[in-house]
Amino acid sequence: MNRSGVVWALFIALVLVWGSSFVLMKIAIKSFEPIQIGALRLLFAAATVLAISRKHFSEFRRADLWPLTVVALMGNSLPYLLFPLAVAKVPSALVGVANSTTPVFALLFGVLAFGRKLHKIQVWGVLAGLLGAVLLISPWRNVVPGQEIKSSYLLLAILASGFYGISINTIGSKLSHLSPRGITLFVMLITLPVSLGILGVTKVWTNLGADHLLPALASLAFLGIVSTGIATILFNKLISLTSPLTAASTTYFIPVVALAWGLGMGETILPHHIGGMVAIILGVYLVNKRPKAQ
Repeated sequence: MNRSGVVWALFIALVLVWGSSFVLMKIAIKSFEPIQIGALRLLFAAATVLAISRKHFSEFRRADLWPLTVVALMGNSLPYLLFPLAVAKVPSALVGVANSTTPVFALLFGVLAFGRKLHKIQVWGVLAGLLGAVLLISPWRNVVPGQEIKSSYLLLAILASGFYGISINTIGSKLSHLSPRGITLFVMLITLPVSLGILGVTKVWTNLGADHLLPALASLAFLGIVSTGIATILFNKLISLTSPLTAASTTYFIPVVALAWGLGMGETILPHHIGGMVAIILGVYLVNKRPKAQ
C-alpha cells in the first residue's frame, strides 16, 4: 500500500475506534467510577503496549523525559479521567462532538507555544469551532426531554480536547525523532504508577460484584487494548506521516460515529446540539484548509 493509502487507512480506523469510545464508557460507567474507568483503560493499554513494543526501550533518552511526561499527562492521563466524568452526566454522543474541537486547540497551541503561523481563514475556523463549543454546551438550556444535561460536565470534555491539542503539538515538535511505538511505550510507562495508585486508593476490587460487570469489563478491555494502546501507536504513526494538525483532524468525523451510537442507544439530541456539531466541523475544515498562494 502506498503512503496515501496508509494514511487513509489509519485515518478511517482511528475515526471508527475513537468514535465508538464514548458509548463504551457509557457501558463501563454502570459498574465502575469515572476515575476507575480512566485508570483501568490505561492499565489495559500499558499491558498491551509493553507486550508489542518492549524492544523500543533502546530509544529512550533522558532529554525526552519532559516532553514524554507532558504527553503522558495531557494526552492520556487527564483526558481519560475527564471523558468518563463527562459521559456520566451527559449523552455520550455530545461528548463525542465536544472531542471534535481538538484540531482547533491543536492550531491554537501550535500558534501560541510552538510558533505555528496562523492564516486568516484559520482564524475564522477557530471562531467557528469556539461558537460550536458554546452551542454544544448551551449553558442557557440544561434540560432535554427526559434527561438533564449538566453543561459544566460537557466543559470537562472540551477541556480534555484542549489537553489533546497540547499533547499533539508536543509529539510533532519535540518527539518526532522517536518511533510511534517508542513514544507510546514510554508514555504508558509514565502513566502506569498513577493508574495503579488510583485503582488501589479507590479499592477497585470492591466493584467485582457489581451488576453488568462482564459488559463493563469487555468495554474497558476494548478501550484499553484497542482504543488506547493500539490506536495511540497508529495515531503517532499518522502524525509522523502527515502533521499534528492533520492527525488531529481525525476528530472531524468522530462526532458522526458517536452520534450514530448515541441515537442508536436512545440518547436525546436537540437542534442546537446539531448546530454546534456543524459549526465545529466547519471550523475544523477551515483550520485545515490551505490558504491560497498570494
